[in-house]
Amino acid sequence: MKFTIKVVLFVLIFSLIFYFLHDIDFYNKKIILADLGGVPWLYASIGTLFSILAGFIIQKEWENWNSLVDAVNNEVHTLREMWLWSRFLPTDISGIFYNSIKLYLEEMSNDGLRKSEKNEKSNKIEESIAILNITIFNMFKDQPLVAKNAFDFFKKLIEQRTQRIRHSSHHIPKSIKRIVLFATILMICLCVFIGVKNVWLDYVFTMSVSMLAYVIYLVIDDLDNPLAPGGWHITEESYKELLNEMSIN
Repeated sequence: MKFTIKVVLFVLIFSLIFYFLHDIDFYNKKIILADLGGVPWLYASIGTLFSILAGFIIQKEWENWNSLVDAVNNEVHTLREMWLWSRFLPTDISGIFYNSIKLYLEEMSNDGLRKSEKNEKSNKIEESIAILNITIFNMFKDQPLVAKNAFDFFKKLIEQRTQRIRHSSHHIPKSIKRIVLFATILMICLCVFIGVKNVWLDYVFTMSVSMLAYVIYLVIDDLDNPLAPGGWHITEESYKELLNEMSIN
């Protein structure tokens, strides 16, 4: 579900709950307003703790997200450079590079990213890497200088692949995720009982606070699941584009 749709649904549901609470007998606004005391300050303390926790998590997840995006882009860029460079090699060796890179891209275009997120190995990608490794090793016998260039590409590819797997498999610990979810629910539920005399100002205040808490949780959840559809997610498009480019040429 898209980010905007989730927010709109939340606004609709919260508005109905707000109307229901203000329309029934037990929610006596005058009593609540007369008995607030230090409740607003306590609520502000909860909000401060929530914002500090969310801020640290978002900063960490954002750094991991940027590193993952860079790793994916650099991996595709390295594969493109290796393919273009290999076109000038002898036909038999060039064909091996072409088929190995194509196999690599086909797997990444299908289920490679999903397996990376689960920290699982792909047999086809392992096969592709093994073929490239053996081919480059054999090249050192007859063409050491050319093999050196091929090995530099291969080494760079392995490094970027390792970075992608490492960053895509990083997730927030479940205990911390539950704490953030509990804190979000707490912020939303308690803001309903911070009474404001004017019902429309009360609605605007509670809606703003609750929606902000919910949006913060959505951001954390999106960043923690980079492959799930949302505001931020990684796709296989860059791998597919290079695969199509190779097929055309």
